[in-house]
Amino acid sequence: TKSWTVAGACSGACSAAAPTFLPRCSNAIRRLPMTTQTAMLACPDCDLLVEAAPKPGLRAHCPRCNAVVAQPASRFPQLSLAAGLTGLILFVPATALPIMQFTLAGQTGSNTLAEGVLRLWHEGFPLLSLLVLLCSLLAPLMHLLLNSYIGLCQYRRRIPGNFASSIKLAHFMQHWSMLEVYAIGILVAYVKMMDDGDVEILSGSYCLAGLMLSLIICAQSFDSERAWRDWEQRA
Repeated sequence: TKSWTVAGACSGACSAAAPTFLPRCSNAIRRLPMTTQTAMLACPDCDLLVEAAPKPGLRAHCPRCNAVVAQPASRFPQLSLAAGLTGLILFVPATALPIMQFTLAGQTGSNTLAEGVLRLWHEGFPLLSLLVLLCSLLAPLMHLLLNSYIGLCQYRRRIPGNFASSIKLAHFMQHWSMLEVYAIGILVAYVKMMDDGDVEILSGSYCLAGLMLSLIICAQSFDSERAWRDWEQRA
């Protein structure tokens, strides 16, 4: 007879593996025959199963592709919550305030992030405008809201019933949040227009930079392993 344990990769966003017999979410988990009860993690890049036995305070790397499969907990557990709340505060001015002002031959014009989406729609690019709206406005906003909600629940030690769905949705929105692509486009436009006229950086650019920094800190400091552990221990 063979003893079976769940030691595979989850197809959802509840982390790489579930070494216990209870899955963390409703997604399917691969089952592999195991002779001993060994905690395993699946590499996020190549799906290689690796024994989860890193030393405390050190990262565990995949022996095949050298990707990080386990890392120590953050020294600042509420950093993701602070970054999320900061990003929510900066979101409105970053999208409503003018980013740059361009002056050429006596003509002056400026644009905001929200006006750029409307301009694409009026110019006859509806699909492109919807894609920019999703990746530059809706997805970053949902990412900040979900990270703040998850962090606030962990801070208050109250895990609601929709906590697992919030973690999976936050993981999904993180992949669609591409505000940095829009910022790179602004930087390219600034470099190209420097020789043709006067370009002035306005307050919206600084708010946009702070918003991008908040999104990066949210993505880097969010501890999904700890969030799923809190979900498992909610009772």
